[in-house]
Amino acid sequence: MPAVIFAENAATVAAPAEDDPYLEDAPLEDLEPGESTAPYKAGGVKVSASLRKRIQELEKIAAGEKGQDDAALERLAEKAGGKLDSLRFNAELVEVLSDKSVDWRIRYGIMLQKNYTVSARAIGRYADSLVAIMRDKEDHGRVRGMAAIMLLEVARTDSRVSEAMKETAKDPATPGEVLKNVMTVVGYAGGDDVDMLMELTRREPADFNEIGINLNAIRALGKSKDPRAIGCLLKIYDESAPDSFYHATAILQFWEHILTPEGRELVKPLIVPRFLKLLDDRSRLGASRQEAAAILVYLGVKEAVEPILRWFLPADGFSAKPGGGGNTMDVSAGARLLVQLGDARAIPVLERMIDNFAVDSRWTWTQERMEARGEKYPDDHMDYKHLKQCLKDLKKKVKGSGG
Repeated sequence: MPAVIFAENAATVAAPAEDDPYLEDAPLEDLEPGESTAPYKAGGVKVSASLRKRIQELEKIAAGEKGQDDAALERLAEKAGGKLDSLRFNAELVEVLSDKSVDWRIRYGIMLQKNYTVSARAIGRYADSLVAIMRDKEDHGRVRGMAAIMLLEVARTDSRVSEAMKETAKDPATPGEVLKNVMTVVGYAGGDDVDMLMELTRREPADFNEIGINLNAIRALGKSKDPRAIGCLLKIYDESAPDSFYHATAILQFWEHILTPEGRELVKPLIVPRFLKLLDDRSRLGASRQEAAAILVYLGVKEAVEPILRWFLPADGFSAKPGGGGNTMDVSAGARLLVQLGDARAIPVLERMIDNFAVDSRWTWTQERMEARGEKYPDDHMDYKHLKQCLKDLKKKVKGSGG
């Protein structure tokens, strides 16, 4: 178990990726052979003396660590990791998780560890108990929030769980440390209460970690079946600054719609004019314009070629500048997108970019570092090699199409 197992804040901004390297090829703890698949009812079993002894051993370890912040929890994880790993996720352990007399840090640590190692099927059997923990206003916020995260996959298929998440999200008394995890689940599983979701997008985050509440509300709007949700996403797009988390997240939600013929017909006339205009924005990072360009290219919008080509104009230094070219990320993303479009107009632009790469101020600052490592500039630069490969692929595609 990694020492950072208690630092779950990053996971509250976006749901975990399905190809998370920590989970890759890891055998998931599932229901025991012969164990019932019927929903478990709280109080259905008594906690054995042997399990109580193991929990007491963990509490002794916790007693030696007085802190309750993330750093203290990580130290506790290092000391208790092996003992946490060895606990079997079953009805007995779920009873322990519900027992508020057990040190909350131990219950939290068990839940976070099992969230990585237990199958959704096994967690689903104990969904009622985990929902009850999430709703328990007398329990510690970190425990309540972790109960929500454990139910992330279950909420996609169990309407009772997803409804419990929405009810908790709507409750104004739900503290931020619980709400951010609840909204991770809602953002992942979706939600149709558009009014509630829009209200949460306008919520003022108490700290940086709580911005995940707002962003997951936007993600939930992207999955909503309510026809008003598209208008809500457009409103967020129109009222947010390019490059902001809100703006880029709103753009990404339109993928949910353009992947189906019906959704594409509905949103294409609404987003194409907006996104074409955005391609000439020169906000510093460029996340918004790059995501918008990817959608336009997927839709086959040929009008996107010229503004993407302008990303390859000279730029003053590392960052994109108004009236000039884009930044290094724009150039890299743009080259890949131009290959997808297969437009012959991009060939001389890529050739010129490659010819001038060695003296382009967007990359010259890397020369000294590369040469200090024994690398050749620009030949060994990853962006230079990427551009050369894109040019090769583009020429092949244009030739194949007879262009």
